[in-house]
Amino acid sequence: MSYKPSDKWYFRVWFLFLLSAIVMWSWSWIASVSILLVITITIVIFKFKIQSLLSKQEENFEIEKYKTNQNQHVLQEQLDILMMYYPHPMILFNQKGSVVLSNASFRDLVKMNVEGLMYDHRSFPRPIYKLFKQAYYQEKSMIQDIQLEHQFYSAHCLPIYVNERYHGFLCVLQDVTRLIQQDKLQRRFVADASHELKTPITAIKGISELILRTPQMEVSDRTDFMTQLYDQSLRLESIVKDMLTLSKLSEDKMMIVKQPNNAKALIEDIIHAYQVTFQQHQLQVNVSVNDKTVLYVDKKAFESILTNLISNVMIHASATKLEIKVEETLEYVIIHFSDNGVGIDAVHLPHIFDRFYRTSSSRQRMSGGSGLGLNIARSFILAHQGTIDVESKSSEGTVFKITFPKLTLS
Repeated sequence: MSYKPSDKWYFRVWFLFLLSAIVMWSWSWIASVSILLVITITIVIFKFKIQSLLSKQEENFEIEKYKTNQNQHVLQEQLDILMMYYPHPMILFNQKGSVVLSNASFRDLVKMNVEGLMYDHRSFPRPIYKLFKQAYYQEKSMIQDIQLEHQFYSAHCLPIYVNERYHGFLCVLQDVTRLIQQDKLQRRFVADASHELKTPITAIKGISELILRTPQMEVSDRTDFMTQLYDQSLRLESIVKDMLTLSKLSEDKMMIVKQPNNAKALIEDIIHAYQVTFQQHQLQVNVSVNDKTVLYVDKKAFESILTNLISNVMIHASATKLEIKVEETLEYVIIHFSDNGVGIDAVHLPHIFDRFYRTSSSRQRMSGGSGLGLNIARSFILAHQGTIDVESKSSEGTVFKITFPKLTLS
């Protein structure tokens, strides 16, 4: 078969066209693969980035969760410490009236475990049971005074509201026993003081009126009445002075300056000032003390202590002998103050240091006792960190034992 030149040209054109088609097809396949590869790589990169972001978010979430748990743990520890060391009994109820929290002080007070109990549980002491019941139903703040055996408490109950919805109530009990006892003592002191002051004032008023109504009174009678006026004024002055001393001691306004004093010299100086009075009362006094014994005391306060004890013997004991004996131990100086008087009945012993207390009112008022001397003596001794004890039997005399701490280098 033979080809014409025109046929060769046609063959060439067709070959070039076919070759062009093949090249174009090859390039389009490579481009497609490249595009797919780029897309795949992009998807993989985005996937890794998304996973990285998610992982980081999850890590941040875990960190925040850890921080939150740590904060909650710290808050719980702080709450536990607060509940453990909070001195007042405290209890918390939820909106259903069930106990959700209480401290050791409250559990010790009611002597039982209260977790989960209802507000109206019959095992609560009756005053507390009534308090909780009222607090639960009223849903408002309230303050009540309650008594449990010999203790007095001021109860504060507060309702708890969250978003204006009632969520229970909290009760705190504050022990006010000491305050109430102090209030009772203060009232008793005012009443007793008024009574004591009234006695000499009434006597002074009566004697004065008698003298004014009787201008022609005999000189001897007038002198006798004037002597009684003077004695009553001295008694009134003594009572007022003792009351002021007690007031300063109770308010810590009395300055106590402790200094080393020779015990023998200090005691003998006080005894010497009473020699005439001892002779009038026919009271024999013996002092037994070492020359080197040192008392670390406030001199004026010690004089008041010894003076009140001596006055107590002369006025109330009807004694003929008084012995003052001083002993020493490694830590203390001990003074034994003993008499052979009428003694004190056992029923009176717990009260002899009380203010205005008397074992026989009529006789002691006639003798001028105010009932404050022993209380003042004890107050001064306590201000020296000392102690005073008494032993006595009726008709066998009385022994006061006074202990003062020694002066130490520490």
